[in-house]
Amino acid sequence: MFLFYAPQINESGICQLSEAESYHCAKVLRMRPGQALRLTDGNGLLCDAELAVVDARCCAAQVTKVLKRPDEEGNTRPPVHIVMAPTKNIDRTEWFLEKAIEIGLGRASFVQCARSERKSLKMERLEAIAVSAMKQSLHTYLPRIDGLRSLEAFLDKEATDSASCSEMSEAFLPAQVTSDTLPSSLPIEEKKNGDKGEKPNRPLQKFIAYCGPEYEKKDYLKLLDPKADVKVLIGPEGDFSPEEVAMCVEHGYVPVSLGESRLRTETAALYAAWGPTFLKARSS
Repeated sequence: MFLFYAPQINESGICQLSEAESYHCAKVLRMRPGQALRLTDGNGLLCDAELAVVDARCCAAQVTKVLKRPDEEGNTRPPVHIVMAPTKNIDRTEWFLEKAIEIGLGRASFVQCARSERKSLKMERLEAIAVSAMKQSLHTYLPRIDGLRSLEAFLDKEATDSASCSEMSEAFLPAQVTSDTLPSSLPIEEKKNGDKGEKPNRPLQKFIAYCGPEYEKKDYLKLLDPKADVKVLIGPEGDFSPEEVAMCVEHGYVPVSLGESRLRTETAALYAAWGPTFLKARSS
């Protein structure tokens, strides 16, 4: 059964498809009124539906059954967040995004580093690739894609968001409990949960994968915690500079190795995205 992306789904009524999805339905697949299809809003909701109107610019479908909701057990957003410097050849970045979403990517962010050669990204194209990959792999979560910014700006925003989350958490603690009295031996951070489908109180592991000798690096797969979300930094073709690595370590990123082979940027990013999926399959 064909899967279509519809950001706004009325669980008990008519759902209108976008112009792009309508064209695909009417002109490419040549579907007809009465045919069955499936809809997802990209936030974990999955529904059976029946085509009511078929038009190249505006198809509409009647929802007949809700199959999954984001708050149901096992239906959560993929735990992997890849932060990478886009490649000079944009085709390689697009290849990574497509394949990573197919195997299970929760979020992708793009950063510009000292040795980066690419200065811009066409976000509309990347978002279209993301929708296509989500539908192809029958996933119900559309990964969030963050536009290109400097590595320093990314880390600064991350620190600001983390501080805001901590202040909000403390505001709801009893008066005698503060961050100073909480255990300090936790090896991984508490993650801010803002997107639909994210499990509350799920910890976050942060890694930086690079080739330089500045820090001792442990095996990425051996450090993964199946109960944690994962954020991995992947540098440009020329790798992170030593100064950038030091800055990331100061922000809590743990240096890791992705094996003995020297991987291309997009291959390293895909390997990092695949790691938690491999770990989950191995433990099941």
